[in-house]
Amino acid sequence: MNRLDWTAPEQNKTPQHTESMRSALDRMADYVQERGDADLAVKFRELEAKLGKGLLTVAFCGHFSAGKSTLVNALCGASLLPSSPIPTSANVVTVVNGEPSARMTFRDRSGNVSLEREIPVQDLHGFAIDGEGVASIDVSYPVSILGDRMAIVDTPGVDSTDSAHRAATESALHLADVVFYVTDYNHVLSDVNFRFLRALAEWDKPTYVIVNQIDKHREEEVTFEAFREGLQQAMETWRIEPAGFLFLSLRQPDHPLSQWEELLSLLRKLQPMREVLTARSAERSARYLAEQFRETLYVRNREARELLQEQLGDAADTLAELAALREQLNRELEAVSSSSARKQDTIREELERLLSNANLTPAETRDKARDVLESLQPGFKVGWLAGAAKNEAERERRLAFLTDDVNRQITAHVNGHARELLRHAAHEAGWEGEAMEASLEEAFEPVSAEWLRSRVKPGMGADGQATLQYASEISSDIRSYYRRQALKWMEANLEPMWAPERERMEADLRRKLAELSVREQAAAALYELEAAERAETDRLLTLLPADSAAESAELPKPAALQTQPVSGIRASVEETSIEPTPQRPIAGPEFRLGASGGAAELLERAARVLSPLPALAKTADSLKATAARYRNKRFTIALFGAFSAGKSSFANALVGVPALPVSPNPTTATINRIVAPTEQFPDGSALVTMKTKEALLDDIRFSLRRLGIAQTNIDSAGDAAGELLSLAGKMSPDEVHPRGKPHLSFLRAALDGWSRYAELLGTRFRAEGEDYRRYAAEEQASCFVAEIDLFVDSPLTRGGAVLVDTPGADSINARHTGVAFEYIKNADAVLFVTYYNHAFTEADRQFLNQLGSVKDVFELDKMFFVINAADLAASESELQAVKDHVAGQLLKHGIRSPRLFGVSSLNGLQAKRAGNSELLASSGLAAFEQSFRRFAESELGGLATASARKEVERAGKQLDAWLQSASADAATREAQAKQLLQQAERWREQEGAELPAAAVQPLLQEAAEQLYHLRQRVRYRYTEHFKTAFHPSILQDDGRDLKKMLAACWDDLKRSVGEDLLQELRTSGLRLELLLRRTVEEKIAAAASTLAAQGFMAETPALPAIELPYVDPFADGPQMEIKRLWQSFKSPKHFFENDGSTALRDETADLLFRFADERLDRLKRQWDDKIQAWLQSSLTMAYAELSRDLASYAQSLGESMFRPEERQKLLEIQAEWRDIATEKTG
Repeated sequence: MNRLDWTAPEQNKTPQHTESMRSALDRMADYVQERGDADLAVKFRELEAKLGKGLLTVAFCGHFSAGKSTLVNALCGASLLPSSPIPTSANVVTVVNGEPSARMTFRDRSGNVSLEREIPVQDLHGFAIDGEGVASIDVSYPVSILGDRMAIVDTPGVDSTDSAHRAATESALHLADVVFYVTDYNHVLSDVNFRFLRALAEWDKPTYVIVNQIDKHREEEVTFEAFREGLQQAMETWRIEPAGFLFLSLRQPDHPLSQWEELLSLLRKLQPMREVLTARSAERSARYLAEQFRETLYVRNREARELLQEQLGDAADTLAELAALREQLNRELEAVSSSSARKQDTIREELERLLSNANLTPAETRDKARDVLESLQPGFKVGWLAGAAKNEAERERRLAFLTDDVNRQITAHVNGHARELLRHAAHEAGWEGEAMEASLEEAFEPVSAEWLRSRVKPGMGADGQATLQYASEISSDIRSYYRRQALKWMEANLEPMWAPERERMEADLRRKLAELSVREQAAAALYELEAAERAETDRLLTLLPADSAAESAELPKPAALQTQPVSGIRASVEETSIEPTPQRPIAGPEFRLGASGGAAELLERAARVLSPLPALAKTADSLKATAARYRNKRFTIALFGAFSAGKSSFANALVGVPALPVSPNPTTATINRIVAPTEQFPDGSALVTMKTKEALLDDIRFSLRRLGIAQTNIDSAGDAAGELLSLAGKMSPDEVHPRGKPHLSFLRAALDGWSRYAELLGTRFRAEGEDYRRYAAEEQASCFVAEIDLFVDSPLTRGGAVLVDTPGADSINARHTGVAFEYIKNADAVLFVTYYNHAFTEADRQFLNQLGSVKDVFELDKMFFVINAADLAASESELQAVKDHVAGQLLKHGIRSPRLFGVSSLNGLQAKRAGNSELLASSGLAAFEQSFRRFAESELGGLATASARKEVERAGKQLDAWLQSASADAATREAQAKQLLQQAERWREQEGAELPAAAVQPLLQEAAEQLYHLRQRVRYRYTEHFKTAFHPSILQDDGRDLKKMLAACWDDLKRSVGEDLLQELRTSGLRLELLLRRTVEEKIAAAASTLAAQGFMAETPALPAIELPYVDPFADGPQMEIKRLWQSFKSPKHFFENDGSTALRDETADLLFRFADERLDRLKRQWDDKIQAWLQSSLTMAYAELSRDLASYAQSLGESMFRPEERQKLLEIQAEWRDIATEKTG
């Protein structure tokens, strides 16, 4: 939607409205001044003064080096402001149309405005970069496009971490009526852009997006329509609705995609809307300032609020929520108080079901009951002759039968089950054992004969009806008896056991209710405090004019860019880029891996000379093996840098063909290796290796954790897809920390590509053309890829080079920092690529810290630094200034005297393909390749040659000594051999001998010092980590959940400090590894040196790998409650302008480094164990090999003897060896 939601005032009404708005702003200034906010009063008066001038203010914002100052200069038609790829503008510069003049407003040491001074316009450059001493600059200059009522404003970069720069930019936005946001083509999708544009929505200012450097667009890489659609989709994803897009090329104003004239037209169209725009802008800024006033009140009431929040607890519940909680607690209290009765009721209900279902007087029992009734009838006689005694005996017998039968029925149907019910209840109450069983036995007594007789009512007959009545009454009375006895038993035995738990729970609930009362009082007081703040703010807002809005007014939109057909754009771009000369394509310099070929030939020739001599067979074999390694050596060149730094385009320029996909969007999500073609994989084909399911799930788990999403049950690919589906619908980019954004993008891409690519996981296959480009560049496919080998025929690959294009240091794959470190350690050359007008990212800085720390570890300086897109330089002096700036930044990371080159990959590739030698030279690529070839062939080759020479010299000494010994008499040789065998035995005896403490302690001490110093280095960099994690652009009160973002910032801080520590650990581990190897090698060399005169030369043993453990120190903690984070934060203003950030920085540092120290202490013990074990095993192995070699040499020495006819052959060998020793290697 490109409409502003305000009414265009009637023409004759606008001046009146403006005056009423000015009056309102004046009153608002007085209002906040009276309430102690002098700073805000100044801003209201600035608004009033600005409105009084009647100027339409157009602000140009954007990240630094995007071209804002250059654009302002172009609009002014003069170089008024300093413009450079290096950050320059440090304050706000306002330009109006008029006679040339400039007025500076200066600050004193306290930061307050102190004085104003007129200066010549030509002196502006020096003042414009002074962000501390200069408050603002107002320039008048003949700029006809501005007319009489428009001003343009240049601002510092929005991505600056300098608080003064941020304040200056906010000041410009405060007074701006229209905003043009400027970004360069290669960083249009930067997270900084989106976050700032989202923040602009708070101001409700009309905003246009300018994409500068559109001349960098290449239609063959991505169509313009696809680029524009991608930008639009990204804006929609971030819920940003700019008023329009403009594409510019200030270097090539006539570029077919540049809309310079449209920009001028748009500025002209805005001018008639001046009164509408300025009036509405003043109102919106006033409303924004009113919210800031509320923020002031918030901070002012901080102590009272903190006390109330402390009483309220972690969960800041509303009054309604607290009332609901009180009701719930009361219900729970009522339930607990009646818990004993409920338990009894439960048992009674179970007993009732038991008794109801129990048939206590079946037919057999009723027959016995009838017999009893009959015996109790008047005139009952057993027989005619029976006397009274016999009749009474019969009555007793029948009653006894009935008693026994009734008790059997009770036992069978009631007694056991009733006891079991009570037994179960007793067990639940914690009562078991003999006492409980004895008590249960006494709970129910059996039915007695007397009781049954007493149940017979006077006059009861003995017929069927009477029998049924009697049986029913017996059953009823028995059931009543069991009910009474069960209740009596529970009250006597279980109630005393239930009572303590019930009373404890009642006390706990009453305590909670008492605490709740305190919280309710605090919530009520907090509500009143916030209501008072709202009331103060509302009273401020009521000072605004009531008639500030009416019908909508349409904002002018830039005309849609009428793109030419694809071929037209491509032709135009190529026409403006190069003028190819009619030459053959330039293949690039012939490339050889140093002098490795010559070194291999030298070693092979030496081996051939020694082969006929049995005693030196092993030496000859060793020379052959070393030669074979040189022959098969592949030269690895690893490229590093942030996304859009141009690594892929630089790799293409090196090989001379557009092999890797290139785009202004992040593309390289996997490791791409460019290698020489094979029979199986011809030129242009690729071998794609997909991730395994386990590796993909690890990536998914890691990304979910980085987004703060807890998940524990992702055990299969299907489960992972389910997690992704639920995530995709929940997460929004503005809810995610900037460094979590790539993870959200990865998860969404995995979701989009799941149905198509999941079945390919764990496979390898050949791909070509568009298929390869899809797997290399399209995120929906590349997120499933582990690595790609691209087979390209070029002088570089034919010479044995392997070019490794790594993912950006800021990509999600950067989590595999161990892989990156292995490339740094093992690659023959490391190339770091940065973009001409873009700063190092935080990921770059960490990587450069690592490079700086290991630079001196390697025998050669194998690092090269490339400033790509050097064709953006306006002049040689500007390019040199950028090089000096980058060199200064590298020096901060411990990298001195870097090999630094400015290169245009684009022009270099085009020059090679067109055969244009002049363009190749001007691109800077030729100079880089010449230096790089010199490094590869001379420096690396020099190492190879020196190493080969050393091997040959060692073998020569062995040959001379052996020949001398072989020429001696048999007795001398035998004595010498015996002496050598004795030494071999002494060495063999050292196998497994425990190392003395004196040999180990210095190495353990070195490890301790390494760990101590790495901790200090990371602690020194901690403030930068904190500033980046808790950045103002992230913690904006723009509707996002600030508590959630605070938690994300804390997690990000732990991650960045943890990665820094981990990188330092790897670097320290590398230093220790080299020291340990050198220690063993020197010890063995010293042991063997005493035998050099006898012809024995010990070879350097092939030592095993040293696997020191590296662990993320914060993988399992520490934790910080959101309550504690929030107490320090409170609000953006308090956090960034008061002392909130400083307090939290110090507290988090203390917490993190205490935790890290514990982990590092544990790691130190592990390292000590590894170091001692490795030293022991390595020396044992080395002495064993030394002993075997010496024994073999001694044996051959004892057997050596030349016959006179072989003497000539020996002389020929010596002569040939002298030729080898003096031969120069190419």
